[in-house]
Amino acid sequence: MTIDNVGQFVQALRDLGAGGMTRPLWFRGHRNAAYRLQASALRGDRFRENEVAMLKRFMQDALPHLAEPPASDWDWLLLAQHHGVPTRLLDWSENALVALFFACETDDTRLEGVPEPDGDVWVLMPEGLNRQAGTWSSKHVEDLPFVGVDSNLDPYNPMAGTAPQVPLRHVAVIASRNFPRIISQWGTFTITGEETAIEHLPDAAKFLTRIRVEGAAKQQILEELRSLGVEERTVYPDLHRLGSRVRELFA
Repeated sequence: MTIDNVGQFVQALRDLGAGGMTRPLWFRGHRNAAYRLQASALRGDRFRENEVAMLKRFMQDALPHLAEPPASDWDWLLLAQHHGVPTRLLDWSENALVALFFACETDDTRLEGVPEPDGDVWVLMPEGLNRQAGTWSSKHVEDLPFVGVDSNLDPYNPMAGTAPQVPLRHVAVIASRNFPRIISQWGTFTITGEETAIEHLPDAAKFLTRIRVEGAAKQQILEELRSLGVEERTVYPDLHRLGSRVRELFA
């Protein structure tokens, strides 16, 4: 299905519910429909082989910029993920409109005159992914593994220093929302040790679908989202984005 306004997006979500996609649902927006659901640290040999080294270099200089240091390896991993360091995490959101914002976010590097590509909002049933991958079983769909709490996730910690004894298949996880971006983006995550993109997993259609976002409609959708309070200054709660928003208001 393809949408070109927020109203159509909401209707598409209703249709997914009627078609059998049940809560909880997570959402991820891609500004380019060619992007895959693959963790950034697994997208090439250089990142995969240097995952821990990249984290250590981030940790080396990050502390002066933080009011409080992260309390654990997991917190460091989550912080690094939200500041552009390639990790084995993939961001998702419990807020569908936040994902739609990301799908429509403009690419400042795009050449003038080049059409805006179509985007995607991926919709995931986290409990379905975990059940299908065999990585977590629960008595309730809202019972999802928690990083730093559930010990079966320990092998996924890249800082643990020991080679995992089992394949690290995809698993949908929740984490403490300790940082402003995770809070504002209603952040959740999938984590993995395998290169296979989520959409290429066996029986992915049982727990995953996507809504295509028409490239030519992105600016209009962003205006509609702004009227609903979903914009840069709410999705990215930092002074730089606030300054950008003030500049836009008076331009």
